[in-house]
Amino acid sequence: MLEDIDQIRRQRLLRELTASVIRAVGNDPAIHVRQHQFYQDTQPLRSLAPHLRLHNDEQRDTLRGVADSLALRVLYSDPALHQALTPAQPVARLVFDWLESLRTESLAPDTLPGIKANVQRRFYHWSAGYHREGHTESELGLLLYTVAQMCWSRISGFPVFSDTEDVIEATRFALTGQLGHALAGLRRHRHHQKAFARHALVIAHTVDRSVAHALSDQSEPNQPTDERLSGFALLLDFDDDALLGLPIAQPDQSATLPGFRQHYRIFDIRFDTETRAAERVRPAQLQEYREQINKRITAQKLNFNLLVHRMRRALMQTPAHQWVSDEEEGLVDGRRLTQLISSPLDRRVFRQPQQHYINDSSVTFLVDCSGSMKDNAETVTLMVDLLARGLERSGAVTEVLGFSTNDWNGGKPYRRWQAAGRPPMPGRLNAVDHRIFKDARTPWRHANRAIMALMKLDLYREGIDGEAVDWACQRLLAQPTRRKLLYVISDGCPMDSATHLANDESYLTRHLQQVLRRYQRLGVEICGIGVNLDLSRLYERALIANLRNGLDNVFIDEFLQSLARRTTPS
Repeated sequence: MLEDIDQIRRQRLLRELTASVIRAVGNDPAIHVRQHQFYQDTQPLRSLAPHLRLHNDEQRDTLRGVADSLALRVLYSDPALHQALTPAQPVARLVFDWLESLRTESLAPDTLPGIKANVQRRFYHWSAGYHREGHTESELGLLLYTVAQMCWSRISGFPVFSDTEDVIEATRFALTGQLGHALAGLRRHRHHQKAFARHALVIAHTVDRSVAHALSDQSEPNQPTDERLSGFALLLDFDDDALLGLPIAQPDQSATLPGFRQHYRIFDIRFDTETRAAERVRPAQLQEYREQINKRITAQKLNFNLLVHRMRRALMQTPAHQWVSDEEEGLVDGRRLTQLISSPLDRRVFRQPQQHYINDSSVTFLVDCSGSMKDNAETVTLMVDLLARGLERSGAVTEVLGFSTNDWNGGKPYRRWQAAGRPPMPGRLNAVDHRIFKDARTPWRHANRAIMALMKLDLYREGIDGEAVDWACQRLLAQPTRRKLLYVISDGCPMDSATHLANDESYLTRHLQQVLRRYQRLGVEICGIGVNLDLSRLYERALIANLRNGLDNVFIDEFLQSLARRTTPS
C-alpha cells in the first residue's frame, strides 16, 4: 500500500509537470490537473482519440506526447465549431474527434521539432500496444486500426507503424477505393478546420456503418446498443461513457439535490453545536497528550527553524516599492536636481527602491473527526500542531478547527424525523458539532494544549464535510488578512449513515463540491490533505499525507510548495 501511495504521488507530479507544458505550449494559464486528468478551467480537457487516452501508470516520454497533442488542440481547434459539426452517432463521433486531434497534431510548427517527435512517439506507442494486445487479429479491430494508420499517415506525412505495415496491407488496399478522395481532402485542408471536417465526416460515417454492421453480426438481435458498444469500447481500451460522448461521471451525482433545486436541506438545526473541544477533555489528559506529542516531535528530528524560514519564504508578499532618498547611487531623484547647482559636490541626489516583505495570510486547518480517522489521530495531531506553530512563527494567522457529529446514526434529529412520519428527502439528519481547537486570536503558546483534544478518540463520530468547510471559510473571510488558505484534512468522502439512508449516498458529497466551488470563487484557496489516500476527485488542489509510518518529509515538502501563491488559475 505504501508503494501504491508513492506511485500515486509520482504520477501526480508527472501530470503536474505535463500540465505546465500544456499551459506553456497552448498559451492557456487555465490548464490544470484534477482527478489525474487535464482540465481547462472547470471543463475536462480531453480528446476521444484512443492514442491519447491516459492510463494509471504513464511514462514520461509517452505522456509528453499527450501534453503536446492537447496543447496543439487548444491552439488550433475551435471547440464551438467542432461541437457543431460533431455527428450524433457514438462511433462516428469518436472517429471525427480522433481525426480532429490528428489534424491539430499535424500543425506543429517546424520550429518545434521536439513536439513533432513527441506526438509521433505517442502514436507509435499506442500502435504497438494495440497490436501487442491482439486487437488486430479480429476483423473489426483490424479495420479500426487500419483506418487510424491511413488517416494518421496521410494527415501527418509520417509513415505508418512499420511493425504492422504488412498486417494492414490487404485491408489498406481494400479501403483505398472507399476513402481515397476523403483522405486526400484531409491532407489538403488540414489548415482549415471547417473544410477538413467535411472529409472527416465522410470517413467517420463510413467507419460507423462498418462497425454497426460488424457489431450486428456479432450480437444478439435484441441486444441494447450500449451493450453492443461495450465490446467496441474494450477494443479501444475506452470507458463506455467516453465512447458514448457522455460527460465525465462525477463521484457525487446526487439524486436528491436536484429535487431541492440544488438547495441543501437540514431537517433540524436545534441540536447543532459549536464547541471548544478542549473543554470536553480533562486538563491532566491534555497535558499527557501534550507530552506524548512533544516526544514524537523530538523523535522527528526536524529542523524547526528551517521549516519556519521556508514557510516565511513561501507566504511572503511584496507590496509596492518604497523609495529611499539621499543615496549616493541609484536613480536620479528629480526633486534634488536644484541641489546639483547649489551644492555640486554633494552626491546624495539619488534614490533607490526598497522592498518590504510582509506575511498577510490566514491559514486554517480543518480536521475531519470521523470514526475512520481514529487510527491516524495522533499523527494528524502532530502534523497540525507542528504546522500551525511554524506558520504562526512565520507571521501567518492560524486556526485549528474540526468537525464531527454529536451522535452516531442520526441521534435526536433522526428520531424526530421518524416521529414526523419519515417525510421523503429530509436532508441532513444528524446534529453537527463544529469544534474549535485554536482560534485566530489565541497564540500557539496558549492553545498548544487545547490542540491536543484532537487525540480524544471518543469524540470521533461521523463527518458532514460541506457544512464544516462553509463554517471554516466564513471564519477565514472574517479575517482582515489579504490571503486566505484552508487545508481540509480527511480520509474520504462525507459520511453520515442516517442522512445517506434517508436521501442518497451522494447527497453530502454533492453539497461539499458546491461549497468548494462557491468559496474558491470568493478567493479562498482550499486544499484537501488526504490521509493515506488521494482526494483529488473532491478537491482541485490535493496533497497526500502518507501517515502509516509517521509524518514523512515528502509531505512536508509538498505542503510548503502548496503555500506558495499560484500565479495561474487552479
